[in-house]
Amino acid sequence: MLTASICLCTYNGEDYLKELLASLAAQTTLPTELLVGDDGSVDATLQIVREFASNSPFPVEVLADEKHLGPALNLERLLERATGDVLLPCDQDDIWSPSKIGVLGQALQDSPDSGAVICNSSLIDGRGRSVPGSLFERAGLDLRTRMLLASGSSGAAVEIARRNVVASHALAIRRSALDLVLPFGYDWHADWWIALVLSATTGIAIVDDCLVQYRLHESNTVGLPERRPLAERASRERLGRLRRRAELLDAALIRVSELRPGVPSPSDRAIIDAQIRHLRIRGSLPARHIRRIGPILHEIRGGGYRRFSNGWKSVIGDVVRSSV
Repeated sequence: MLTASICLCTYNGEDYLKELLASLAAQTTLPTELLVGDDGSVDATLQIVREFASNSPFPVEVLADEKHLGPALNLERLLERATGDVLLPCDQDDIWSPSKIGVLGQALQDSPDSGAVICNSSLIDGRGRSVPGSLFERAGLDLRTRMLLASGSSGAAVEIARRNVVASHALAIRRSALDLVLPFGYDWHADWWIALVLSATTGIAIVDDCLVQYRLHESNTVGLPERRPLAERASRERLGRLRRRAELLDAALIRVSELRPGVPSPSDRAIIDAQIRHLRIRGSLPARHIRRIGPILHEIRGGGYRRFSNGWKSVIGDVVRSSV
């Protein structure tokens, strides 16, 4: 059986942390270690972790820094330090099914070429109440996307560039695949980076079981897009995110082409380059509404909003966005 390391990133997580840690201790296949990277918490997070460590059924190591690293770099240092055959990123506010480690470990054994595996998740709110749907349903993980994700093909990069269906809390990474994804080429959206690189190189296996209760609440670092209000999605902060998405895609394609020369194919690369241009245009729209009309119309006519964004919803958001 493959050994497993849990890589838990924390930051001011006192509200839900005890419930998560209890679910880790209840795993039917225990990990060989729990690594906790705390990113400068000022609440009771570290106290909760250390109290848990004193009675944990597995070793717990805490890496705490006053300097704020951010979620991606915090996860990166944990992955680098982990010793298990299987590395499982962990969010501080979710609840794991008792069988999660065992099922994902077995899935990797059954798919020896896959660099990672993802599972489905049920959804809960801040009070632990069930939310309709599942992660796969919300992400739109249809049959075509599933086949591409598992294929390790050039077309997988195109699909994952358009919409990431891989969430870090539902991910298990084979240790031997770390050399492919580390260091992260961008300090943002580590799960999207991992998905882009591994889907186009090793492929990513899929487990349909809901092995995590994924908690949706106002403090999520990254939540499901439809839960964010229009005002937030259309804000200047959102435009910064569009530019950063473009840079992440560009960096990920460079990494993939280094690992697999000729991948993505010229035609697939052209599609992703068009998406990068679209994101950069949207992320650099002028502050004055009247000056946005030209670039927005150009992207409408060229199909950018339809192909790479949320169609007319994105158009309306870009038109009405405040210049403040």
